[in-house]
Amino acid sequence: MSDSLAAKTNAAPVSSSTRSGASDLRMLAEVEKWMATIREINREQQGAPKTSAMN
Repeated sequence: MSDSLAAKTNAAPVSSSTRSGASDLRMLAEVEKWMATIREINREQQGAPKTSAMN
C-alpha cells in the first residue's frame, strides 16, 4: 500500500513537468519553424547574386 502512495506522490510532479515540457516543445517547434524560414530567406538572398553572376 505504501508503494502505491509513493507512486501517486511522485506522479504529480512528473505530470506538472510533463505539461511544462510539452509547452517547451511547442515553443521549440515554433522557434525551429522561424529559424528554417530565416535560413531559407538567407539562402535565397545569397543564392540570387551568385546565380545571376554565373549567367
